[in-house]
Parts: sequence; C-alpha cells; structure tokens
Amino acid sequence: MKRYFSKKNFKRIEKDFNFLVKLISNSHGEYDFAIRKDYFNLYYKGNNMARVAPKKNDTYEVSINQKFFDGTKADNPLYYSSKTYKIYKKTIYAKTTLSSKQLHPFFQKKHLKAFESRIKKVNNGEEITFEQSLITDNLDREDFIIIDRQVTDTQLKRKRMDLLALKQIEENKYHFIVLEVKLGNNPELKEEVASQLNFYVNHINTNFNSYKKCYEMHFKQKKELGLIKNPDFEEIEITEPVEGKILVGLYSGIAKKQIDELLKTYPDLNVKLFTNEI
Repeated sequence: MKRYFSKKNFKRIEKDFNFLVKLISNSHGEYDFAIRKDYFNLYYKGNNMARVAPKKNDTYEVSINQKFFDGTKADNPLYYSSKTYKIYKKTIYAKTTLSSKQLHPFFQKKHLKAFESRIKKVNNGEEITFEQSLITDNLDREDFIIIDRQVTDTQLKRKRMDLLALKQIEENKYHFIVLEVKLGNNPELKEEVASQLNFYVNHINTNFNSYKKCYEMHFKQKKELGLIKNPDFEEIEITEPVEGKILVGLYSGIAKKQIDELLKTYPDLNVKLFTNEI
C-alpha cells in the first residue's frame, strides 16, 4: 500500500505546485488534492479533473478526460510540450506533457473554470454530490479527518472504499474508520452494504502495518504541503482497531425502512442517517 510521494518527487511537487495548493486550500473543499502512488488526482466537486504524475527531465504527465479538455483554451501547444490520447475503462483521456514552467500557465484559473464548466454538464449523480458535501462539511477538524477517497490497493482488485477517515483517540493518536456512502434509495442499502463494509474493515486489519505506514506518511505530506490546517501535529500515529460506518443521505422515508431491516440482521452496525428535516 503506497499512496504517497517518494522523497524526490515530494520535493518537486512541493516546489512546483505551491500555486495550486493555495488555490485548493482557499476553495473550501470544492477542490481536492488526492495523493496516489507517486502521482496525484485533482478533484473538482468529487469529480476527477486531472491526473498529474512527475516524469523524467523535470516534466509532468497530465491526463484529463477528453470531454473536459478538448477545445478549451488550455488545449493549445503554447501550454504543453506534447499531447496524445489514451483509453482507460472506455473513457478517452488527453495525455499532455508539461515542463515545470508550463504548470502554472496550464492550470491558470481561466482554464480551470473552463474544465469546471464542462464537468458541471456531466451529471455524475447524487451520491457523489452527497459524498462531496460530507468532505466539505468536515474540513479542518482535529478530531475527525477524512484523509482519502476512492481507496484501493492491488489486493482489492479494483474494489474501492468510498472514504477513509481518521478518528482522534488522544492527542496525535488516531484510528482508521472506513466510511461507505449510500443514498437512502440505493438498493445496496441492505445486506450487501454491511458485507461490503465488513470486508473493507477486515482487509485493513489484515494489512494494518501497510496501511498504517502509508497513511502516516500520507498525512505528513499533506500537512507539509499545507493541505491540512488542523490538527497542528506535523505527524500522527495510527493505532488499532479499525472501525467502519455507513453514511446514508437523502430519501429518508425509504432509508429509515431499509436501515431498520439492515439492523435486524446486523444490530452492531454503525449507521448514520442524514436528513433535511426542518
């Protein structure tokens, strides 16, 4: 499990993307910088806007969904050194190569606004919107940190945990808490979601040392970049046990019935329902 930068690439990212980190920090959660294995994903309102990977010779590879990129002002050789296309999971991506000097002009606010506009036209569903609201409404907390989203590793074989959080136990000590996010009308809000959550919790427990090392470094790098303002600790210690929680939003009438049925079979399941009751 490695979702952090090598020392060499971290120094590059810290120096070359200072401007982007400031924008993300001032976006109040609309933008998210998600560290992966020696690259990062830039999210906008829960949608993956760009994948950015350090390459040789002081260059970066930036991949953006063709629908979000082609025909925008950023789609100009003035802002990148080369462009090709690749297909991943039936989606076509524009893959550009940029020098470090081209990064700021490429990711200038005017271009980001154009990408935002394209993303808004693609309806990725209420569940992503709900998940994004959970992230933005829990920023800068010391006691509870949503540290990562769409978490996977090679053993999970493309299965992904929705959100991974850290719950404070005392001072700089934290526990993992796996968060599965569902809408109230989701048919998976029955036995399937419980078995899914238990699977992820058991998986982290089985591979605890690997996850611990990964996310202690993940936290440290985000803190050094300025992406985490709270807590004040430069480093944290992650301890056992691992917890799990199901977060349910919207369609509360349907949700309450499904949750009641779910708890009959899994009475110890930790479920939280969010409603818009006035």
